[in-house]
Amino acid sequence: GQNGGARGGGHLGEDASFRWQCVEQPIGKLLFQRFLEGAPGLAAAGALWAELEAYERCEEVERGGAAAALRGRFFTPGGAEHCSFLSAAATALPAGESPP
Repeated sequence: GQNGGARGGGHLGEDASFRWQCVEQPIGKLLFQRFLEGAPGLAAAGALWAELEAYERCEEVERGGAAAALRGRFFTPGGAEHCSFLSAAATALPAGESPP
C-alpha cells in the first residue's frame, strides 16, 4: 500500500489544472461543456466555446465572415448571446480590421 498513495502526487498541479481537465481530456471537456449548456447564465459561454472551435476548423477564406458572425452574436451588446463577462481586450478588433 505504500506505493499507491504518494505516487501520483507529483503531477497533481498539472492534473488539477482547468486546461488539463476541461480542454485536453475528452470526457472532462464534454462534461464541462454540458455543464455550461445547462447552467443559467453560462449557456452563452458554452456556445461561444463551440463556435470558436468551429472557427478554428474554418478554411481561411471563410474566416472573415465567421469572425464577423462571432462578433455580432457574442461580443456586441444586444447580440443574440452577448458574453458581457468578456473584457474589452478580449473583444477588441484585431489591428487593421475595421468594424462592419
